[in-house]
Amino acid sequence: MTPHTGPPPSKRARTYSSFSMTGATRVFALWKSDGCYYTGTVHSAGNSASRFLVKFDDGTEDVVDVTNMRVYMLDVGDEVILPDKSKAKVVESDRWQSDGIVRVESDDGDNTTETDVNNTEIKIAGRAALGKSWKNRLLTVEDIVPAVGRKKITPSPSKISLDGGPSKPNRKILAKTGFVITLGPGNEQWAQEKDLLVRSITDTGGTVFSEWSDVFPMQGKHSNAGKRWVMSYEDVKFTQKEGIERMFLLADVFNQKPKFLFALALGIPCVSIEWLDQCMQLAKQDECRPWDAFLLPAGFSEALHARISQVVDLDWGSSLEHLTDIMSNAVPHKLLSGKNVLCLGTDLLPLAPKKVRFHTDNDKSAEASRMVPRIIFAMGAARVEAVAEARFASEKNLAKFDYVVVKEGPPKVPVGTGATVVDVSWIKDCLISARLLPLPEWSR
Repeated sequence: MTPHTGPPPSKRARTYSSFSMTGATRVFALWKSDGCYYTGTVHSAGNSASRFLVKFDDGTEDVVDVTNMRVYMLDVGDEVILPDKSKAKVVESDRWQSDGIVRVESDDGDNTTETDVNNTEIKIAGRAALGKSWKNRLLTVEDIVPAVGRKKITPSPSKISLDGGPSKPNRKILAKTGFVITLGPGNEQWAQEKDLLVRSITDTGGTVFSEWSDVFPMQGKHSNAGKRWVMSYEDVKFTQKEGIERMFLLADVFNQKPKFLFALALGIPCVSIEWLDQCMQLAKQDECRPWDAFLLPAGFSEALHARISQVVDLDWGSSLEHLTDIMSNAVPHKLLSGKNVLCLGTDLLPLAPKKVRFHTDNDKSAEASRMVPRIIFAMGAARVEAVAEARFASEKNLAKFDYVVVKEGPPKVPVGTGATVVDVSWIKDCLISARLLPLPEWSR
């Protein structure tokens, strides 16, 4: 069934309080078709102890597990999505329980506006409902009071989209959107092209960052006179700048440069510059085409002999927690999840910040290699260590590490017996292929 393109005439006038006239539990419940949470009433028991038929306030219905329900409550500061796809924050919720009305604040990049909206005009991003601020609004089976007893469930209609409402003007169509730009190798006009891209982004309200470290600092800690570097989970923190609520990697072609690979590892969408071109063309109509139509390939897998698609959350950017809790993004394959990885060799040892330099092409190439430990960490590793030589490693027996990574295999220095040794090419191909590949022949 084709989804409706707009709300029914009575939708705006119909609001609901915390409990229906029958005393049934009011909830936010997940609609799987778009991954968002909508308001509704628990109508009856489903086909298992933890599943219930929810009748949504827009007239649709579905069977929802209690783990995908949240208390019908909004707090000041909660983030909601409005019919025009814009995000807003709750600033007053005194009338929510009684009238189903909440006051929200919207910021389009030019102006801040406060508006009263009712419960059929908002939805909660799925990622937000899984976040820390909603942990106190989980429900159990014992909390649920259905309107009626068990009944046979009939197929539900397609969800009425909140995205079909009228759009409000927004000249800065890329407001609160951040970009890191990388251009493919062999682009002789890269400096001029990058300048043009930067101007286009800033003209439409977006922000450009030179490096991922400007947004996700991953400094790690040096020791042993700079011969050892270690990074663990607590070293990563999102640095919110200029009101940024979503980030993208912008490129002309897919490539294996550090910025591109780092984005792949974190699940940050890598989009073509054609998307920016389309947004520029539609800016006067206050429109911008969906970014997911402009996803670049993750790359070419040497092992699979194929171009591979990216693994990203298609609702990326619907919640700020996509950025603030980036390391918990469950969508990208965290191929090195929980692993303790050693990067061996001066080429893979990150420099202290004051020593980083990009004066020559050789400097840039060297720094690209030194990004490998951070890319590995973004692939889910619990701990990454990089050392100039094996004698500086925290474990003298290198077999205690899950992987020992060298720049090129086979290693040119002894690593002892029993260690699982791979090279940077293998790491990159695993990331692009979105799977752990067989070990290199020289390592088997």
